[in-house]
Amino acid sequence: MITVAMSGINAIDNPGPGTGIARSLKESDLEIRTIGLAYDSMEPGIFMDWVIDKSYILPWPSCDPKVYLERLSYIHDREKIDVIIPALDAELPLYMKLRPEIEAMGIKILMPDIKTYMRRDKQNLVQLAPELGLLVPKTLVMSSPTDIVEAEKQFGYPMMIKGPFYEAFKVRTRAEAEKEFYNMAVKWGYPIIAQQFIVGDEYDMIGLADGHGLDMGTMAIKKIMVTKLGKVWTNVAVRNDAIFEAARKFVSGLKWAGGYELELLQKAGTDEFYLIEINPRFPAWLYMAAGCGINLPERLVKHLLNIPYETHSDYEAGKMLIRYTGEMIRHISDFEQLTTIGESKESQHSGESVQ
Repeated sequence: MITVAMSGINAIDNPGPGTGIARSLKESDLEIRTIGLAYDSMEPGIFMDWVIDKSYILPWPSCDPKVYLERLSYIHDREKIDVIIPALDAELPLYMKLRPEIEAMGIKILMPDIKTYMRRDKQNLVQLAPELGLLVPKTLVMSSPTDIVEAEKQFGYPMMIKGPFYEAFKVRTRAEAEKEFYNMAVKWGYPIIAQQFIVGDEYDMIGLADGHGLDMGTMAIKKIMVTKLGKVWTNVAVRNDAIFEAARKFVSGLKWAGGYELELLQKAGTDEFYLIEINPRFPAWLYMAAGCGINLPERLVKHLLNIPYETHSDYEAGKMLIRYTGEMIRHISDFEQLTTIGESKESQHSGESVQ
């Protein structure tokens, strides 16, 4: 039995990748025990015991790193974690800082160093995009709402206002821009990004890389429907040489390690692709890749444990992912245990496949 821990199990309107990671692993050819790492006792993934065998509450990533490490150590003593997959942007810098201590416990992890991580930051895309053969929308990094006036001069309305980690909103007036600026600053901190709005079709590329320039598998989708927060609700698998080439250059040029997502936009009526974002971890729609035969979490685990794995990117274009909402019924005692001792009950499905 291989034990894999993953965060991002907040399967809400702004979902994390954790439940998709767990589901992909449960449908792999490995015997996997999944450990959910949550930051709130109401994260739905905690209660999805058909994909998450056991969950623990962690302190917020903004806490003292020693406190965070002590909690991880406690969980590891209980579970004997083989691989950990951090899945949230806000926690990645902390994991990079604690990586030597985590690996000293015997836990495997695949992620970039902090310098590489920062190269793909939103505010640095202007420099990176040409290296990938892509264009980038005009971008302004803002530290004050007064900077919105400069953004208006540079590219006008509508424009996109983006947080440093999550969320992006299209705004049409200065009042809307200021509102989203303050909302994001409170939620995510600084800097806030203003970006030129370009009309066109949105595409995403998901991938996995080994840190030495090796592409371990990629898949591209076209967004069909998105939520108000910009999260994929429906997509369709596509194959496009320009997108695949951008991913190859990203992996080889940066020597990226771990999962990633390229967000691209094809300008209407042209063949021009603009780089919108590079997310430094698997996206929430990750299970789409596994469902199409490119099981990236499985490949990640096999790579770290020196088990032979496939690296092909062969999949059928035209397959669709459709999200839906659902309900679960649980007893209040489940919630009480989480809030009192910081961990869930053992899943009754532990060790079972979800196929």
